[in-house]
Amino acid sequence: MASSSRGWVAVTATDDFPVALAPVRAALKGVAPVKVVPLPFSPLSRTQEERFARLFRGAWGMLLRPGYITPSLLDRLPDLRVIGVHGAGVDQVDVAACTEQGVLVTNTPGANADSVAELTIGLMLSLIRRIPQSAGRVGAERVWGEARHTGSELKGKTLGLVGLGQIGERVTRIAHAFGMKVCANDPGLSYKEIRSRGARPLKLDTLLAASDIVSLHAPHIPATHHLINRKAISKMKKGAFLVNAARGPLVDEKALARALVSGRLGGAALDVLEGEPPDPGSPIFDAPGIILTPHMAGSTVECLEAIARTAGEDIARVLQGKRAKFPVNKTLKKGAR
Repeated sequence: MASSSRGWVAVTATDDFPVALAPVRAALKGVAPVKVVPLPFSPLSRTQEERFARLFRGAWGMLLRPGYITPSLLDRLPDLRVIGVHGAGVDQVDVAACTEQGVLVTNTPGANADSVAELTIGLMLSLIRRIPQSAGRVGAERVWGEARHTGSELKGKTLGLVGLGQIGERVTRIAHAFGMKVCANDPGLSYKEIRSRGARPLKLDTLLAASDIVSLHAPHIPATHHLINRKAISKMKKGAFLVNAARGPLVDEKALARALVSGRLGGAALDVLEGEPPDPGSPIFDAPGIILTPHMAGSTVECLEAIARTAGEDIARVLQGKRAKFPVNKTLKKGAR
């Protein structure tokens, strides 16, 4: 451990990516002071990295909302003991480098489940009922009449979930309330476990072919990168809808854009994109039938407070020498720090 007279905890909040600070400060009261360091949500240049390394100097903990933790930045933060990721996904952090350096990484699984599940259902309704297009036309043209805006109903449709964790399980319950049939594919669960969560287990190709709406709830790992690509789209029902409120790189945006232009798919709603911030030149922005929201699935007052509380409490546990409740890298290299 590098010397530091008194450690503190950095929170990488910005105006675009806020953190509920009150629960964080409450969790860390008497443990360590909290300071906001607005780390940008983009790769850092060498000059930027040097600047932020100075700003983070002496920090024992970090609650990471926007920003990326790379090996080179980590090398400049010798006092850091714990990184609490603001959410369930840890794509922003080089976990292997943290493990090598003896920095514990935690996340907040389930804290955003209700919020993400509700947005997923909202996006499904928006797609199938053409809500954004209808509202936009009324606002822009002051026209009335339903002929151009006739949609369909969720009742009786088949929803295919790719991933059936806490979010997918909540989506399943809500979908059943709408009268939908739900099937799911999750390599981490047995068919018995999938059935116990309310869904019919199917192989991925079978699920894609059977579903009127496919909704993604999987983590981004090498095995799921571009899971929805040209080949996968070719197996989907003609006119089916795709929803992604999980991780952007699960979807090949170029392949999806082509499928929307050709009419192969009826529409798609994405709350996440391959790059964040996204490439403004991506063809997905000009694709027909697309609904894009700015990674807002977890942006509710209730969700932000739950995530901040969960992350703050785990950071406090680590700084007090206790076991974290939600460790990502459970075994650290001994003697690294």
